[in-house]
Amino acid sequence: MNFVHLEFDGVIATMTLDHPGGNRINFQMREEILHTVERVAASDARVLLVKGKGPDFCLGGDIRDWPGIPAKDLRPRVEVFARAIDLLEGLAIPTIAVVQGGCMGGGFELALGCDLVIAAKSARFMFPEALLGIMTLQGGVYQLAERIGRAKALELVLLSEPTGAEQMAAWNVVNRVVDDASLDEAAHALAARLVLGPPDAYARTKALMQIWRDRGRAEARQQLYDMSMPLFDTPDVQSALRNAVDAVSAGLPIPKAHFPASRRVSEHDRKGRA
Repeated sequence: MNFVHLEFDGVIATMTLDHPGGNRINFQMREEILHTVERVAASDARVLLVKGKGPDFCLGGDIRDWPGIPAKDLRPRVEVFARAIDLLEGLAIPTIAVVQGGCMGGGFELALGCDLVIAAKSARFMFPEALLGIMTLQGGVYQLAERIGRAKALELVLLSEPTGAEQMAAWNVVNRVVDDASLDEAAHALAARLVLGPPDAYARTKALMQIWRDRGRAEARQQLYDMSMPLFDTPDVQSALRNAVDAVSAGLPIPKAHFPASRRVSEHDRKGRA
């Protein structure tokens, strides 16, 4: 039985968790998530949606697998999920977590590994690890701290209290909150909008943000023009610039450029900078 499904609608990829009873991430799912993200990385997809089937996005790791396993044996079986999230964060394309119901533990970390989070009003977010005497195993505490700061991240992780979607939006963890009935439609509309955007610019922007996160502002500034200026030599940007100049000269608003769906992100941008 497969617990993770990957579908393509043109250049929109959708990874769906499908484990009845809350999409709890068992050992097999960890491997499947990693392999699925690898497939997306090797594809022509220009946007990835990450979803959970059923009433909950994901209630976290399937702790039913864990009792009695020595830490030395448990570690490699858990660590594969960290590799999956690292690969997800490093994808050259925009990624969107589509969250309904419970989003907890490893499921919350999976959502935080995406670039954008769109959530139903009923969604609730929680790190329950402290209730078990353990830590956030995929780095959830620092993923959260990057978005809301150290103090608030520690509060949520140490107290293990559920937080609603509206509050998470106010804290800049969630990008958009929509009615439950509109979640899928809103998520696909957002993906369709991103598909029309510039894939090379998206890829390089994500790579620059990763440099900023990992090595700081000074290194990001050092590499900024090496990464950004080559875009001006592409036919897409030259065409968009000419159209923009014509509009400005005519006293019109700058038109939104649409970029060909056949565009494939270059290998340089797919991998980002070392």
